[in-house]
Amino acid sequence: MFRKIFYVTALFLSCTILTGCLDIVEEIDLKTNGSGQIKATLNMSKSKTKVASLMMLDQVNGIKVPSKTTIQNEVNAVVRLLKQTNGISNVVSQLDLNNYIVSIKCDFNDVKALNAFTKTLSEHFKIKISGNTSYAYSPGTKIFERQYKFSPEGKKEFGKLNAENQKLFNDAYFTSIYRFSEPVKKQDNNLAKLSSNKKAVMLKAGVIGLVNGQVNLSNRIQLN
Repeated sequence: MFRKIFYVTALFLSCTILTGCLDIVEEIDLKTNGSGQIKATLNMSKSKTKVASLMMLDQVNGIKVPSKTTIQNEVNAVVRLLKQTNGISNVVSQLDLNNYIVSIKCDFNDVKALNAFTKTLSEHFKIKISGNTSYAYSPGTKIFERQYKFSPEGKKEFGKLNAENQKLFNDAYFTSIYRFSEPVKKQDNNLAKLSSNKKAVMLKAGVIGLVNGQVNLSNRIQLN
């Protein structure tokens, strides 16, 4: 749930394919100097009863169902990789296997390290659902950008699911939240909303819209 949205755990996503009901949340808190914190969360609590039932099986419809131990080991592996990434610090993961929520959080020194975080996740987990994302920020101009380019690869993979399984994703969403220490002067994405205190920008999009290239996550945010 970044460079190719929804990598937070590929093993969790194998269950997601069978339930469809999930929320991916990306939260970035950016300081004026370009450092900050990022948190990625995959939340399947809306389907926890169904997921719990699925995890009692070995596989469903040819899809391998991971054990709780395997999921924990994979999350630990990602944490180890991030701790070795230049510019990344204070890496913390939270794994709730009762409600099926996983999150990974860390601090980054600058936008280069932020992009390194997304690259590390995308290289470790090979599930590709959407387009390519990178970030840019200039402390001098106080402009933060999310540069997003749709990739047909995710659409191709999604198309391999039967129509009934595709419908499951009608209730799957991706949300990005950017928080700043200074007010936002303007932002360019019409789908995004500015908070009442003008220090946060939020965009919520359906997964199907992202997969089909109907939603563009690109944004250029000018701070005061």
